[in-house]
Amino acid sequence: MRWPWKWDADLERELAADLELEEEEQRERGVPAEEAHYAAKRAFGNPTLIREQTREVWSWVWLERCWRDLRCALRQMRKSPGFAAVVVLVLALAIGANASVFSVLNAVVLRPLKFPHADRLVEITSLKDQKPVGTSPPDVKDFAAQSRTFEKIAVYDEWRKNVSTSANGGDAEEMLVGLAPRELFEALGVQPLLGRLFTAEEGLAGRNHVAVITESFWRTRYQRDAKILGRTLTINDQPYTIIGVVPDAIPGWMSASYNQQRGLALWEPFLPAPDAWSEASRSGRGFGTIGLLRRGASLAEAQADLTQIAANLAASYPADQGVGVEVMPLANLRSGDLKPLLSLLMGAVALILLIACSNLAALLLARNSARHREFALRKALGAGRAALVRQVLTEALVLSATGSGLGLGMAWGTTLALRRSDPGHLPQLLDLTLDWRVVAFALAAGLGTCLFFGVTPALASARLHAADALKDGGRSSSGRARQGFRKMLVTAQIALSLMLLVGAGLVIQTLERLQHQDLGFGIDHLMHAQLYLPPARYSTPKAITAFCDLLTARLRAVPGVRAVSVTEVYPPSDRWREMFSVEGRRVARIEDIPSTAFGVVDADYLRTAGITVVQGRDFSASDGERTLPVAIVNQAFAKKFFPGQNPLERRIEVGAPANLLAADEWMGTQRVTVTIVGVMRDNLDQGLALPAAPQLLGLFRQMPMVNSGFKDLLVRSDLAPAALQHSIERQLRMLDPGIPLSEAASMSERLGDLTAVQRFTSVILACFAGLGLMLAAMGIYGVIAYLVAQRTQEIGIRLALGAPRGAVVWLVSSQGLRMTLAGVAVGLAGTALATRSLTSLLYGISALDPRTLALASMALLGIALAACALPARRASRIDPMQALRIE
Repeated sequence: MRWPWKWDADLERELAADLELEEEEQRERGVPAEEAHYAAKRAFGNPTLIREQTREVWSWVWLERCWRDLRCALRQMRKSPGFAAVVVLVLALAIGANASVFSVLNAVVLRPLKFPHADRLVEITSLKDQKPVGTSPPDVKDFAAQSRTFEKIAVYDEWRKNVSTSANGGDAEEMLVGLAPRELFEALGVQPLLGRLFTAEEGLAGRNHVAVITESFWRTRYQRDAKILGRTLTINDQPYTIIGVVPDAIPGWMSASYNQQRGLALWEPFLPAPDAWSEASRSGRGFGTIGLLRRGASLAEAQADLTQIAANLAASYPADQGVGVEVMPLANLRSGDLKPLLSLLMGAVALILLIACSNLAALLLARNSARHREFALRKALGAGRAALVRQVLTEALVLSATGSGLGLGMAWGTTLALRRSDPGHLPQLLDLTLDWRVVAFALAAGLGTCLFFGVTPALASARLHAADALKDGGRSSSGRARQGFRKMLVTAQIALSLMLLVGAGLVIQTLERLQHQDLGFGIDHLMHAQLYLPPARYSTPKAITAFCDLLTARLRAVPGVRAVSVTEVYPPSDRWREMFSVEGRRVARIEDIPSTAFGVVDADYLRTAGITVVQGRDFSASDGERTLPVAIVNQAFAKKFFPGQNPLERRIEVGAPANLLAADEWMGTQRVTVTIVGVMRDNLDQGLALPAAPQLLGLFRQMPMVNSGFKDLLVRSDLAPAALQHSIERQLRMLDPGIPLSEAASMSERLGDLTAVQRFTSVILACFAGLGLMLAAMGIYGVIAYLVAQRTQEIGIRLALGAPRGAVVWLVSSQGLRMTLAGVAVGLAGTALATRSLTSLLYGISALDPRTLALASMALLGIALAACALPARRASRIDPMQALRIE
């Protein structure tokens, strides 16, 4: 067997042997010996052509051609390192940006969930007024009993509790504790690493003091002790026996209150309240529910099944009237509110890729125009169109592969930085990685980019007329059509850059407006923290109130503290909504029951939070347990429920009207009548992006039915919150060493958490806009510089004939200005169509804000003129004599 690389040697021996035979024949015919050699060569023909024709029939000739084209491409890169570096850098930036954003999309949307039956897992939520409100345990129990399409249905929740691994509870730390039945782990396919899961009996009151810890908690607190089973830990001052260890398989995005700094530590049986499964809790919604579909059951069948059950429940129970149900794939919960962000970012990186493609196409066209004589010589020497196209495409492919590899490296660094940094309220970013999907996407994007910017220059080279090109004597004039195509590419870059710039400007202004709007309360030197009073030692509302009074008295004595408040709500988010009725206004239908944002605070809340009273009075120390309950409402409440009337001294019954509902979500069966004594200024109580909703505040010391152990601490001081934290913790330990201070942060940091998505978006879009502007500037500069080089002789003649140098500068600059104006016009039209998708991410600004459009257009015009400045200056300094000698 002869190997392919030895075939050339065999061919040379055969050619030499045939030539010797031909020479022998010539001598036999009488040709003199000294002429027989040359006669044999003439008769034999062109040996090079014979070699090429022979190689054509060899099966590996395509490989040789590819290798030859590859070597030629590498020589061209070595010959023009500056051009190659620019192309590779542009490609790397574009591919890197696309791969980075695609890795986010992959982690949030595309990658399958890490559960055995991920395709059958769904999220179930109740709907009220077409808005998700979470499920109630009795409803979930009925869903599981009556459903025909589900294999498992499990309700779950998470609470912050004081957890200690010591016997005396001295090292208590507030942690996130999951509440779940055995069915949740079975539905998700989570098997314990050690021990077992909960039994049905352990979900009952009095038998629920068992715990399953997570692998990370086992590793950090118990050093993976194999004898962990049976050991005791303390949760809210009560002993719990560890019965199992489960892997960290349940992701943070399944938890509404997830915080990276205090991840889920352990699980206990689902029993948020002793009467959680009773009829009194049917209106108590807000829990999460996971379902596992039966094999063969579709999502539509499951939706129809639960919709019918919900309708039957609404007909049987007043608390379920007007309550619907929604079934969606569990993967949808992972993307959450990030879907609009991902759509925006994918659109942005697509624009970046298009800008890069048009930029590179223009660069390659300009470079190939300078190589016209080289291509003409190749064509004259017998190179076919296919060979020229293949060579140019190979060069583009080599550049694309190099840029894609570098771009993947940049994407890897970006994802690593995002994963190691604190993603705030974006826990999905913790799963970022460059798996095969991201690599395949980057390679596909690189190949597509290669075809986009490489095909047009390759075809242009193939259409070259060799005689005309050689007749030009080395000039590389490219003709009006080709110049027009390059100008069109630059115009497209400017239009796409304008769209990016406008999008980034709108999102940045949204972030600015969110962070600097009038909040209705003061955030300077305001600290917020959380604490929990366990019912084992604070079993009555009176005990809770007494502890809060002692704590506030101690903290007011701390140097630098101006005001202290213990509360159960705090701005800018009050998600607690409560039904109520106004004295003298009878409600006949359940759907007509009004509701309001509701919270219970202490008497110093408004002063500490910096909320002013605009009518009536503030809470006072005389408003105690033995006095008539009082309330303060905001301006939105007074305007909506008492339009044109004085709300002061009006009586409000807080809780579900007894004639329509026996119980509601928060107050249960208890109700309390309060008298409005003041109207406070509106403050943002529904987040930063929504206007203030009607809000009613009461005193928890006057409402014992809602005076729970979950407390928020607000401290206003003359010091920075971080400098005050140690003093507050010391006072708390002196009062009760078993109660930890948790989540201590300044109010500015709290507001920063609420704008995490907008901040992430604005930073990414700003980077993309800057990248787009840089690429557009490079495109304008490259085309103008090339046109100056093409028109050197013309400019020299103009200067020789007396044209002022200022006119030459305008001649060159006007070309760039015309391209820029055309690009701005196209970009404005594209922006009008594209920015409507930004509406859901904007706040306080229109998607077609005239000021933003004008500033973006002016910025592009300025950058375009700056890009034209150097070629124009170079053109004005052309020496006419040297220019006329060029030819």
